[in-house]
Amino acid sequence: MDIMTETEIVIVGLGPTGATLANILGSYGINVVVLEREVSIYPLPRAVHFDDEAMRVFQSIQLADKIDAKVRVNCGTRFVDKNQDLLLNWPRPQEIGSLGWYPSYRFHQPDLEADLNDGLSRQKTVQVMRGCAVTGVTQDDEGVSVGFTMDGTEAQIRANFVIGADGARSVVRSSFDCVWEDLGFRERWLVVDVQLIADRSDLGDFTIQTCDRTRPTTYVRCPRDWRRWEISLRDDERDEDVVRDDFIWPHMRPAITPDEGRIERRAVYYFESKISDKWRDRRCFVAGDAAHLMPPFLGQGMCTGIRDAANLGWKLAAVLRWGAPDALLESYERERKPHTRVYIETAVNVGRMMNDAETAESLTHAINPDGSAQMKSISRGLVDAIGPRLDKSRGMRAMQPTLSDGTKLSDAMQGCLGLLVKGGLPSRLDGGSAHLRAFSGYDHPEVLDCLNELNCEAVIIRPDFYIFGTANAHEGVPLDSLLTELREFNLV
Repeated sequence: MDIMTETEIVIVGLGPTGATLANILGSYGINVVVLEREVSIYPLPRAVHFDDEAMRVFQSIQLADKIDAKVRVNCGTRFVDKNQDLLLNWPRPQEIGSLGWYPSYRFHQPDLEADLNDGLSRQKTVQVMRGCAVTGVTQDDEGVSVGFTMDGTEAQIRANFVIGADGARSVVRSSFDCVWEDLGFRERWLVVDVQLIADRSDLGDFTIQTCDRTRPTTYVRCPRDWRRWEISLRDDERDEDVVRDDFIWPHMRPAITPDEGRIERRAVYYFESKISDKWRDRRCFVAGDAAHLMPPFLGQGMCTGIRDAANLGWKLAAVLRWGAPDALLESYERERKPHTRVYIETAVNVGRMMNDAETAESLTHAINPDGSAQMKSISRGLVDAIGPRLDKSRGMRAMQPTLSDGTKLSDAMQGCLGLLVKGGLPSRLDGGSAHLRAFSGYDHPEVLDCLNELNCEAVIIRPDFYIFGTANAHEGVPLDSLLTELREFNLV
């Protein structure tokens, strides 16, 4: 039996990337159908880390407080030798940063997915269909047709746009002419998730990267009583052998015994470094693991997918609801692809460093040629962002002040662009406009602090919390010029 349904957007895949994107689109009132192969949430952890950018996105879909109650602030990472002696430290700040959240969190993925799914239950324009296997994607000038099976029934759904958030073997990506670019890292690792049944507080709260040419390993302190070990595998070690207890327990570093923990999951993974050469084909897009794969050593795999969702989500809303031109969607790949590449390349470098560096000197040189013994966090802006071409602040991550009434800026923006100005608001923008919320330094001292930090008189912040542009009268860049740039995309 054939079933034809129509909607504005189809998302294939309900992992963190797809669920976040569906929540974003639903907050704009866009009609979305999510097709997910699995009938329920996977009950065991996979990703274990996200950062302040991701939490700010969760804040924008009104889920941050719920998620925050279940996570753990990450202390950082210690690189040690095979004897567990410290080689290099990478502490993460233990105070709230400029984005309004702690820089680094550990989480339990089933908890996160449950919260994202609960968020979707509030979205009246989002329909989730589980147990759906997508069989094909076909485009024409008017839209996209997605074929799938559900309960043995063949069906088809029609949409304006389709987003593939369906992982490395993406059906959506396979529907258009693109190839993986291999960035040179492919290793086989064993991932073991353990639930503690005895006190092992001595393991500490830091992630521990053991640098050992014979057997690099990673220990991760997860929320509550969950812990993770990742163990590098040799080519001659068979999958069926390395998942046995007699292999796993002796290779745990730091050491743990079966009397202290219960293995809940054991799986062999290939840690890869790949990026798709195309992220869009006309009406189809890919995001998350469908667009890029990276080794887990920075904990940025899921974070990168969340950034994809935030970037693409507001742009689709602008096209479908605000009248923005299709050219705005072209900026998705242009902005996200080079940004993602940097994270992949850095993760690859860390992975190679774990394999090759066994002394403090070799390790610090691999990370910091200047010899400094502390690893620095990546704070990456968008290299080729929309906005004024000569603006040095264009594409930077925007700070999040708390306004004078106690509201955080991202909450006050409500999915729109944000305008911060030192003085009074232009009369035509007093109170904002249909797609822009304006905040004056007269009313909010924290706004003045942000503008002084940027050394500008006004800043426009995008809905994904990157800077569109700044105005400086003394540099000949008045606010009107910024507004003109926005009007080119029909954003004000």
